[in-house]
Amino acid sequence: MLVVFPARIKPHATAEMAHEHPDAPQQFSVRLPNETMGLVTRIQGFRRRINQPTTLSAIVEDAIDLYYARLVEEGAIEDNNLL
Repeated sequence: MLVVFPARIKPHATAEMAHEHPDAPQQFSVRLPNETMGLVTRIQGFRRRINQPTTLSAIVEDAIDLYYARLVEEGAIEDNNLL
């Protein structure tokens, strides 16, 4: 059994941008290229301005929802009312 421990996070730490918190992807056992983390940082900046969560997990969840909706719209998959 493989056990992965999340990176240590300071209690009550303020939310950081991706480029300020390089260990964020390792918390999810994900390795992202610097270019992708740059995109995440820009998305976080926008989400911060419109008062939406800026965590990597929130961004990934929204991206998956959008991609799923696109595949349904294009007829590539059937919508099973998962959303």
